[in-house]
Amino acid sequence: MKRDWYGEYEAIAERGGKPTLLLHVCCAPCMSAGIERLARDFRVTAYFYNPNIVLRSEYDRRLSAVKKLIAEAGLDIPVTDGGYDPSAYDECVGKLRGSAEGGEKCRLCMAARIEAAAEEAKRQGCEYVTTTLTASPLKSADFINETGERAAREHNVKWLPTDFKKKGGCVRTKELCDKYGIYRQHYCGCTPNKIVVAVTGGIASGKSTLTGMFAALGADTIDADKITRELQTPGHAVYDEIARAFPECFDGGAADRKKLAATVFSDAKKLKLLESIVHPAVKEELMRRIAQSTAKVVVAEVPLLFESGMSDFADVIVNVSSSDEVRRARAKERNGMTSEMFDKVRSRQWTDEMRRAASDVTVLNDGDSRSLENRARELYGEWLKLTGN
Repeated sequence: MKRDWYGEYEAIAERGGKPTLLLHVCCAPCMSAGIERLARDFRVTAYFYNPNIVLRSEYDRRLSAVKKLIAEAGLDIPVTDGGYDPSAYDECVGKLRGSAEGGEKCRLCMAARIEAAAEEAKRQGCEYVTTTLTASPLKSADFINETGERAAREHNVKWLPTDFKKKGGCVRTKELCDKYGIYRQHYCGCTPNKIVVAVTGGIASGKSTLTGMFAALGADTIDADKITRELQTPGHAVYDEIARAFPECFDGGAADRKKLAATVFSDAKKLKLLESIVHPAVKEELMRRIAQSTAKVVVAEVPLLFESGMSDFADVIVNVSSSDEVRRARAKERNGMTSEMFDKVRSRQWTDEMRRAASDVTVLNDGDSRSLENRARELYGEWLKLTGN
């Protein structure tokens, strides 16, 4: 006879007393399906343990979303981070890594996370342990609960039966995620269908050179500066907005780009106004093109990635770094840029130290093209491997 996991949960909850519960959390959307009910019935500690998430940036994004959901919902729930450790996932699934979703690989992965949660519940002295995994309509509540019961017995804690997709759980997930702006991932964690890379760096650091190398290796590349120029031509809404905001820079309906540049670079308020018109539109078009791409690796070159607030679209951020001396010489040789103009442009950009701290990878481009090509090939190979290729 098929067990009613949700009914078993209700029977335990009705006993009252708010016992302690360690809740293994796979992601914020799955947690949202039952967290309100759990918080009423138990004293919950969230345990984020997901070594199946192979990208560090994705891991951090999902952990942040869990903390954001708890804070936005006004819940008093501490979060324990089990730690980013993809090697634990590789050890768990072995040769099945990269195989199709829904098979033995997934069962091994879920069992390992449930086992770790039961062990953590014992360590923290919690009476009960359970997982948010049952919120997914793609996962078997029978397998998850039966696995949980075995793991809980081994660690001398109690398993809390759940089936969070029942009783409107899927609907509540959408409601809470929409209400609080919670990030909803499009893949489980182990095999993203594509890796989205943002390449950034200071003026004349060599961003385009590195992006071109990724293109030669097979990546689909997108140039944010080119999008910006396209959107600032007649027939685009951005062009019309700029014309209304800066009429003095238009003569007979034609834009004087040099005059516009001189106007905004000499007035911080006007520059901010121009950016408020251009940056959101560029990001929207950038994300549209990324979504349309069928490539396994998509590389977007975005010079003002951090300054424009666009960095959240990328799985991996690569900062291209060169010394001021080298960049100044390149800018003069390529664009005829004076030292004064170089300093003015550089002053409006993040420092290399700031970019390094906010990026996942920093690539040194000191002029040795062979070393740069080798680094590009190494990174591209790593990203392809993450997609199961």
